[in-house]
Amino acid sequence: MPTARPASPGTAGPPAPGAGVGRALIDVLWAGTGPPRPPWITGARRPDRALLGAVALYGLIVAVVASGPVINDAGRAEGGLAFLLLLPHTIALVVAVHRPLDGWRLATIWLVVTPFLIGPPHGDVPLLEPWQWCFWIPVLLATAWAVRPRATVAVGALSLLVVVTMPGWSPWTPDTDVVSAALGVLVPLVVGASLGARGRASRDLAEEQARAAETQAARGALAERARIAREMHDVVAHHLSLIAVRCETAPYRLAPLPEAASGELAEVADTAREALTELQRLLGVLRSDDQSAERAPQPGLGALPALLADVRAAGTDLTWDVEPVVVPDLLGLTVFRVVQQAVANATQHASGSAVRVRVVRSGEELHVDVTNGPGLAPGRPGAGLGLQGMRERVEVHGGRLETGPVPDGGFRVVARLPVGRGEER
Repeated sequence: MPTARPASPGTAGPPAPGAGVGRALIDVLWAGTGPPRPPWITGARRPDRALLGAVALYGLIVAVVASGPVINDAGRAEGGLAFLLLLPHTIALVVAVHRPLDGWRLATIWLVVTPFLIGPPHGDVPLLEPWQWCFWIPVLLATAWAVRPRATVAVGALSLLVVVTMPGWSPWTPDTDVVSAALGVLVPLVVGASLGARGRASRDLAEEQARAAETQAARGALAERARIAREMHDVVAHHLSLIAVRCETAPYRLAPLPEAASGELAEVADTAREALTELQRLLGVLRSDDQSAERAPQPGLGALPALLADVRAAGTDLTWDVEPVVVPDLLGLTVFRVVQQAVANATQHASGSAVRVRVVRSGEELHVDVTNGPGLAPGRPGAGLGLQGMRERVEVHGGRLETGPVPDGGFRVVARLPVGRGEER
């Protein structure tokens, strides 16, 4: 039989059964502040002010009635002085609207102090008079409604302690029957705790529904992206296939063709096939009905010369200086895409211009510079997403991208990407 391993000195074991209750008692007595916003506070100015005013008016009415016919007429204290002595109870009610735990503390403390300031009632002396219950019950109800169950248990225990011990310390010598008083404490606490549990359950359900809605929306977005990817794949692949087929069959359909024209059409067909392959590679992983899409390694710095050679072979006046720098795969992919997009922009928006590409390392940075001159023919308008995509790629690595026109009428794209020693392979 395996033996239990003793816990190491630095490892915290499970909390003691009474640790939570003890902590709750400490919080209830002086440390805790309760919830930042009780459940009945809506955050709207007028309703909250109306609730606060109604509670204050209720407290003043109880104080006036208690200080008049109940206390003053019985000769226990003068009416004005009795009203002032009951004002802390009203203040406790008002405080409990926004800070129930603090309101309970003030109400309970003044409940203990009041018998020492006001004379005892005539005849039988109950543990708590009706006007005292009118002040204390709403505070108990609000506190149990707002705080967590463990704090409610602590509030109930301390409140019962005050009621049970009252015959021993009260100068009024009240009745020793504490059952009714205990019920008067427990009933509002149970009702308040039930309301609080229901409210928390409703909030938890709403939060869970919100999370489910977000998840459903994310799934819907993914499904929509997959649908768009399928449509893009089908439409663009169809057109690229037509381009490749027409270029490959042109020498037979339009024979005889010059050798240079046949070679040019063959290169166009190869480029279309490569574009079709890359399109399938990028969009295939998004197709929900095609889980076996090809996932070839992404290009990096080593693939730049071949890319630039293909662009120059297509007729672009392109020169480059690419330093063989060893960088992480993700950084290499970013450099490749930045150069690819910048060169594509140059050929599209400045047709016939000379393009210069330079990729070199300077200190702890990798500099990517793509500059083109003024176009010889009007460029084709674009959607403007190319520069945004390049900027997002560069910023992922903590780099910066600078784009803008140059004095001779051309355009320049400069990316500076950090290449620390720790990033080299």
